[in-house]
Amino acid sequence: MNLKILLNILLLFSIKLFAIDINTQSSNLEIMPKSYIYIDFDNNLSKNIIETKSFIKNSKTILSLGFSPRSALWIKFKLKNKTNKTIRKIIEYANPLTEEIEFFNGKQKIVEGTWHIPSHRSSIHPTFKITLKAKEERIFFLKTHSTISTVIAQLTLWNIYDFQEKDTNQKILIFLFFTIMLTLLLYNSFIYLFTKDRAYLYYILYLIAIIINESTYTGVAQLYILSSFWTIVLTKYIMILTAFLIVTIILFTREFLHTSQFNRLDRLLKIAIYFVPILSLLSCNNFLFNSNIIILFLPLGGLIIFIGFYTLFHGVKEARFYVIGWSMVLIALIITNLQTLGILMINEYVKYINDFSFIAETFLFSIALAHRIKITNEKLFTLQKNEQERLKKLVTNKTQELKKALEKEELLYRELNHRVKNNFQMILSLIKLQILKSTNKSIKSELTVMRDRINSISHLYETLQIGGDKDIDTKHYFENIIDNIKLGFNKEVEIVLDIKYSLSIDKIIYCGLILNELITNSFKYAFEKNGLIEVSIYQNEDIVYFIIKDNGSGYPSIINNNSLGIIIVQTLVDKQLLGTIKRYTKDKEGVEYIISWKI
Repeated sequence: MNLKILLNILLLFSIKLFAIDINTQSSNLEIMPKSYIYIDFDNNLSKNIIETKSFIKNSKTILSLGFSPRSALWIKFKLKNKTNKTIRKIIEYANPLTEEIEFFNGKQKIVEGTWHIPSHRSSIHPTFKITLKAKEERIFFLKTHSTISTVIAQLTLWNIYDFQEKDTNQKILIFLFFTIMLTLLLYNSFIYLFTKDRAYLYYILYLIAIIINESTYTGVAQLYILSSFWTIVLTKYIMILTAFLIVTIILFTREFLHTSQFNRLDRLLKIAIYFVPILSLLSCNNFLFNSNIIILFLPLGGLIIFIGFYTLFHGVKEARFYVIGWSMVLIALIITNLQTLGILMINEYVKYINDFSFIAETFLFSIALAHRIKITNEKLFTLQKNEQERLKKLVTNKTQELKKALEKEELLYRELNHRVKNNFQMILSLIKLQILKSTNKSIKSELTVMRDRINSISHLYETLQIGGDKDIDTKHYFENIIDNIKLGFNKEVEIVLDIKYSLSIDKIIYCGLILNELITNSFKYAFEKNGLIEVSIYQNEDIVYFIIKDNGSGYPSIINNNSLGIIIVQTLVDKQLLGTIKRYTKDKEGVEYIISWKI
């Protein structure tokens, strides 16, 4: 037992711990390449025991253990003040995600890390202030451990002023990143409100996922937003945020690249939508898997890029922006994950590769979405043009068909009128023949009245056949009726027409029949040889007045109110014109009929 202790002591002293010389000007000095490390695989050793262990010389600026929930990394280094003055420095632990950090400054122990952020800390990264007196040498120990996140150690020594300037610049860059992302988020949100395009919705969710993940990755959320309790919760369930980011990427990819037309690829993406959240939930708080499971998500990035190229070669124009943007992001994510797993260390060369790639990618996607709207508008314009051409052809064809049908109907209409006119002429000829053969004056008179009635209707059909759709001249129509009546009487009667209103075609036939009956009565009963008949039509407001007046012998008793002529007139006024008729007469002073109806 004593021999083993002696051998350990000899081994300890056989490795000489070289001091790092510093002075008042020393700043931005990497400590890790001049330090010594020891891995406590069970995370159960105290500082006193660690001091007896053999440390290994480290040569790396950044050292990563990857996801090692059971292990702790111990770092030992010696600093020597070469000056004759007391100097004060800051040691920066350049990883905001490490959960627990213990810094031993002599007998002083300082606890830092994501789960132990002190209230006075304002810097993004954990820091430790040290003071060295003139010519003083001191050995420092630092223990770092994470159960969920990766262990990546980088120690840098700073002057206080230089560190404050560096931290301010870092905050400005982070602020610019989030300002750009929030601006893009608001811009695309407004576009979504107007377009209701689901690609914009998924892109907005993707931007939100980037903002949340980057605020966590940079330590901003833990430092400025979350309490200690919620920081621990966030750390344990960090894989849910990763799943949210990946799912939004998949949803956006499916909608943006129209993968539904590629069944197999779209089916793979659908499987990933369910696979990623389930796997992430099983990795929360190292429940079934630890965070090393993230390596399974790397092939998914390759699949997304493959889909981008595949859709590009199959005519999806938007895919060219997608391929460029996602290639940049995929490279950044691969580098980040390889660094996280401890396979590749590149942070010392490119510190903000994630931020740069995400900004470039989001700009490209915003341009791509705008280009998508342009393409959509072009497609809509083409469809609209094609539809207009189709409708134009359809209208032309239908117009031609209607024109032919109209010509056919017009021909049939004219033929019908012609046949009706011929029938009227045949009936009139028979009546005229009967009048010539009849010796009974009463029968002759009745046949004459019948002839005039049929004549008035026949003339209307003749006018319709000639005029077609044109309006019928009321005065001309009345003159023809009156001329037919005059032929049946050998009397000198002057007829004055005052037509100030043009009758519509549905009214003129009834007014013609009424005119025929009343003028015939005047010729038969009002005059012996000569006289005057006045016929007028005019409109007053919404009432039409139709007046027939003679200066004959007045209303004779021979005309019965129940005679066929008067019954015809009354029926036409009541049933067809929906109006009223008034008669004014005095013996030897003529008769006046006033017929009125509402328009």
